[in-house]
Amino acid sequence: MTGDRGYLEEIRARVARLQAGMDRQGLGGALLVQNASRYWASGTMQAGAVVVPAGGDPVVFVRKDLDRARRESPCRVEGLASLRDLPARVREVLGGVPEPLGLEWDVLPVNQARRFQGLFEGVDLADVSGALALARAVKTPWEHRAIAGAAQVVAEAVARVPELLRPGIPEIELAAAVEYELRRRGHGGLLRMRGFNQEIFYGHVMAGPTAAEPSFLDAPTGGAGLGPALAQGPSTRAIGPGEPVTVDLVGNHRGYLCDQTRIFCLGRPPRRVAEAFEAACVVQDAVIEAARPGTTGDELYRVARQAAEATPFADTFLGHRNPVSFVGHGIGLEVDEPPFLARGFRVPLEEGMVFALEPKFVIPGVGAVGVEDTFRVTAAGVERITLSPRELVVVEV
Repeated sequence: MTGDRGYLEEIRARVARLQAGMDRQGLGGALLVQNASRYWASGTMQAGAVVVPAGGDPVVFVRKDLDRARRESPCRVEGLASLRDLPARVREVLGGVPEPLGLEWDVLPVNQARRFQGLFEGVDLADVSGALALARAVKTPWEHRAIAGAAQVVAEAVARVPELLRPGIPEIELAAAVEYELRRRGHGGLLRMRGFNQEIFYGHVMAGPTAAEPSFLDAPTGGAGLGPALAQGPSTRAIGPGEPVTVDLVGNHRGYLCDQTRIFCLGRPPRRVAEAFEAACVVQDAVIEAARPGTTGDELYRVARQAAEATPFADTFLGHRNPVSFVGHGIGLEVDEPPFLARGFRVPLEEGMVFALEPKFVIPGVGAVGVEDTFRVTAAGVERITLSPRELVVVEV
């Protein structure tokens, strides 16, 4: 997307929600420096900072690369020789530093936060993280289309899995083949997570007992991975017949993400696996039925938990040993955005929000069995964005 007039209106629609949140908080402006936030508010991710005043358009201050930023962003783009010059440049361009000035305290490292405190000495600094997160949670139609593009990429790659899956193929080899299918269809490769120490690569393609191995990742599934330094996702273990094969993929289109999980099996699945899959679908349907504007993530988590408790797999719901306390998460430019369908998350859903719903049962010695789809909140309820058929796919051997 280039810096045209239509895209300027898109940026204005996004930052209007942030400005409304800033107004409720009494902020005079926001200084955004994290990559995803800068892109969201300006259309470019070139190095520098974006200042969002209480009213009017954002101003982009770019250190590297100025020419590219001016091609990409429809906003006013100003050069910045060094970050040390930022306060002076803001005063020069805006006539003063907006106060209180909101910073992203949720992601700024301490040394960077202290640097900004020093640079803006005497300026009242505050936290804009909450207002920013809730502004980004409601997507514009342009963002919905980008997420739908990510869903198309995933659906096409997943359709190839039955041809790629064969007895004895190592998890890592299957994962690589699926990742190739994603990449050749335009997957951007990079997946962003906002949470501290949270990281993921394309998703999780894994099978059987190693897929049930818990990990540090704040997710229902983890996987054995390739060792302590890569302690999640696929291992080198060969996939055997009858094992549930988890294909949990995060799509990427124009930087926007979707999340989808489907289960495959080489040959007829054991009865326990088939029943667990059906149980996951029942839980997902219960949440879909209850989800609409005004319901909270806490309420939907309780709906999911209640539905799971009625199944024979309740003690493995959302992980074993250390189950997570959420059944869904918002998604957009980052994997872990609001709204969270989580215990204690009492922010109501709004029309335009997007979330991934992932009821999963993680059965020790058997594997991970579940389903995940990405949904858009509509005036009447929710609408599925991800496209792959919701079924346990049996691959004949």
